[in-house]
Amino acid sequence: MRIGVNCFILSERMGGLRQYFHRLFRELLDNDQKNSYVFFYFEHNIKEMEHIGDERWKKDAILLKDQQDVLQHLDNIDLYFCPFGALWPRPVPVPSVIMLVDIQEKYYPEFFSKEDIWSREYHFEASTRTADQVITISEFSKESIVHYHGISRKKIHVAYLAADESFYQPFTPNQTMNLRLPEHYIFYPANRWFHKNHDNLLKALRELKTKHGLVVNCVLTGFDYEGGYPLSKKIAEYGLKDQVKVIGYVTGEEIRHIYSKAKMLCFPSLFEGFGMPPVEAMAIGCPVVCSNTTSLPEVVGDAALLFDPKDPQEIAEKIKALWTDESLRQRLIATGKEQAKKFSVKYIAAVHVAAFERAAMSYRQSRYWYYKYIYEPVHTLRMFRKKSFE
Repeated sequence: MRIGVNCFILSERMGGLRQYFHRLFRELLDNDQKNSYVFFYFEHNIKEMEHIGDERWKKDAILLKDQQDVLQHLDNIDLYFCPFGALWPRPVPVPSVIMLVDIQEKYYPEFFSKEDIWSREYHFEASTRTADQVITISEFSKESIVHYHGISRKKIHVAYLAADESFYQPFTPNQTMNLRLPEHYIFYPANRWFHKNHDNLLKALRELKTKHGLVVNCVLTGFDYEGGYPLSKKIAEYGLKDQVKVIGYVTGEEIRHIYSKAKMLCFPSLFEGFGMPPVEAMAIGCPVVCSNTTSLPEVVGDAALLFDPKDPQEIAEKIKALWTDESLRQRLIATGKEQAKKFSVKYIAAVHVAAFERAAMSYRQSRYWYYKYIYEPVHTLRMFRKKSFE
């Protein structure tokens, strides 16, 4: 099949989804002998497309000015794939597949603006219903979509994400790298979205210092966002300026260096459709303490210490346990490396190919006409009426 891929949303600030996209298509271009891929890309993400890693993506790629222009090229493809949550434009008169990582807005609406919630409600449920098959990244996300969108489990494929291959290979820290890291520290890589829960991590560090007499250094990476968590302000407010180092964006080699020297990854996120950093940490040999919510227990298995992310005292206790017990660290390093082997890019690619094949077989022209002339007009009218009353 010739599979069209909508790359519109791809950007350097996407975090885990950006990595997913690059790894998936490197693998598919290398090893998928049955299908070819037509990338619909845009001026704003040409540089990101280059990160796929070779020139083959350009062979049949089509540069577009607007997503609606996809409709002019459907004669060139057998199936349409949207890897970033929404099927757009929709519906299309060819088999279609979407990847939807999570529906966080159903659990934490307070972390989204009214406009964002409206957009997600408008696009996500209509997309999972309209698409012939849906891919997601954990059993937790699958069950969430089944529950809130009311679609069949049989339509949803789970493709667990995987760390970059370099995390599974022997890594020697680069002693010339000028990151100025503390001698001992915990690590948390996350953009400053509120669900990443930086606040309770900082409160746990304060708890360790004031109530346990334990000063734990912490290294943070990731992007700031307008309207996001005010990290610098809170570090100063909690009296942690001397022990929290904020680095910002780092390269692949730099983040492997940080993982390899860290005493642990502390991952206090309130919500994850999957959670890539724990897999990266386990693969490279960095022990993990993390939240006991959403998909994370599914991802780490018995290879991490779990805590309630809403309880700074419990976070502090688990950090202290791993910080002060070297035998526990070594046990989690060993079990973590075994757990990380369960996640591979070959498996991700195989799930996608299976979903593409299932979509091609299940596609019916009658479904397209129903969604085009009945479902989508009614859904759009309902959503815009809802917006007008807000």
